[in-house]
Amino acid sequence: MLGKIILSLILAVLLVPATARAASFDCGKARTPFAKAICTHPDLSKADDTLAAAFKGVLSGLSAPAKAEVSSAQDAWVKYANIACTKDARLPKKPYDADGITCLKGLFTDRTGQLANSKTIGGLRFYYIDLYAALKDPQPPDFGGTVGLKQISTPRIDGTDAEAVAFNHFIETGTSNDLNPALVTGLKPDDGSEDDTGSMLVTTVNPVRITMTVDFSSYGHGAAHPNYATTFVHFLRGENRRLLASDIFAGEGWQAKFQAIALAALTKQEGEDLMLDDPKSINDLVIDPARWDFSKDGLILQFEPYEVAAYAVGAPTVTIPWTDLTALLGPKAKDFQQ
Repeated sequence: MLGKIILSLILAVLLVPATARAASFDCGKARTPFAKAICTHPDLSKADDTLAAAFKGVLSGLSAPAKAEVSSAQDAWVKYANIACTKDARLPKKPYDADGITCLKGLFTDRTGQLANSKTIGGLRFYYIDLYAALKDPQPPDFGGTVGLKQISTPRIDGTDAEAVAFNHFIETGTSNDLNPALVTGLKPDDGSEDDTGSMLVTTVNPVRITMTVDFSSYGHGAAHPNYATTFVHFLRGENRRLLASDIFAGEGWQAKFQAIALAALTKQEGEDLMLDDPKSINDLVIDPARWDFSKDGLILQFEPYEVAAYAVGAPTVTIPWTDLTALLGPKAKDFQQ
């Protein structure tokens, strides 16, 4: 008798409609196609639970102002997610089809990954301000997206000390040429014809600098592939400013000498894949600090697709050993050789 009772209870639980036991919210109150999709598709419901846990984890340990900013970004994401997987960037009135559900799963997974970027690095607690927008494509192609999706993510330091204030001010006022928020906040109707995604991710924190890797991609609807770019922003701690070329190099004529060294290294590395109609075309690129990253092995040069090789090669990087640059380096350069 007891075994039959237990079996009956198990069956009762399994037979409860998904809308009563799924998701991070009360599915009994689900009214919109978005909420119902979460409640009726187990994989999407699981993704929702994972996202809810990630969001809760990010908020823990943040100050009240930072929590408010992250919560505001999450609210913006929810509004965005409600329309991003539709055909016209409007709130859906009908249930999502299979493609719509797949799209939603991708959104939830991507947002969970974004939240994971918020963490303590080098003793500094970073969180991210994320902006979202979705805009109907005015002339959708026969294949490809019908809604232009826009995302921008930039870091902040949680704190009120001088460095946090200076860094946050720098991000808000001094990086629009690196990653322009207007790509999301200043949209025009024609902007719905492509997807734009940009992130400024803190990748290095040491006593000298805070380095952010800026990744941006743009996919025109109907295009064969997206275009993308990677650059760097180096914030010098203590000086509260962007890295300048003069922080690394010194002396007259260092540019031409460095350009020659870079060309030789690039030629050796890429070999037959190198595509330079004019070797001088990389001169301005290699002396731009936005193209530099640093390691103990050397100065890393970042090139974009098509700049020095075919698209299939990707975005090549070349590491120039510090020993090859000894005669060109200024006194501060030693701080970057770590």
